[in-house]
Amino acid sequence: MALIYLNNISKTFKVAQRSSGVKSAFKSFFKREYREVHALDNISFHIPKGEIIGYIGPNGARQVNYY
Repeated sequence: MALIYLNNISKTFKVAQRSSGVKSAFKSFFKREYREVHALDNISFHIPKGEIIGYIGPNGARQVNYY
């Protein structure tokens, strides 16, 4: 029997674009352009009781959980 169920999880962030130059930086105070970053796209998994799991991020950060 699984302790944790995740089905079809998705997460998208809206991130402001940065432009180079003083003129572009000033203009971005009034009108910003955004792009979408997809962090998760349709992730599903089940974690049974007694499992040890670890996550490694793109920058090498990690987290270990005991269930």
